[in-house]
Amino acid sequence: MDTEEFRLPRSREANERLHAMIPGGAHTYAKGDDQYPEDLAPVISHGRGAHVWDVDGNRYIEYGSGLRSVSLGHAHPRVLEAVRREIDRGSNFVRPSVVEVCL
Repeated sequence: MDTEEFRLPRSREANERLHAMIPGGAHTYAKGDDQYPEDLAPVISHGRGAHVWDVDGNRYIEYGSGLRSVSLGHAHPRVLEAVRREIDRGSNFVRPSVVEVCL
């Protein structure tokens, strides 16, 4: 796709805001602008499975963006269910919890 046709107004604005708040525009160097091609989505909105969307609504295949590929994909239903189940039990206790020993 010709870059003239592919505009990212909201993504570019969000990226500028990130750079104004965070040195390098990301908390992890591996996610920095200088690590990827110039026209790669600057700011990801969300992901599901093997795909991610930028804040302009464009969909991409997640191939090593960020901190490399994700084995199960983004927002895998079984992982989300396990996380929700544990969140309902509470977190960050002052003493060890049973989840740490899988009782």
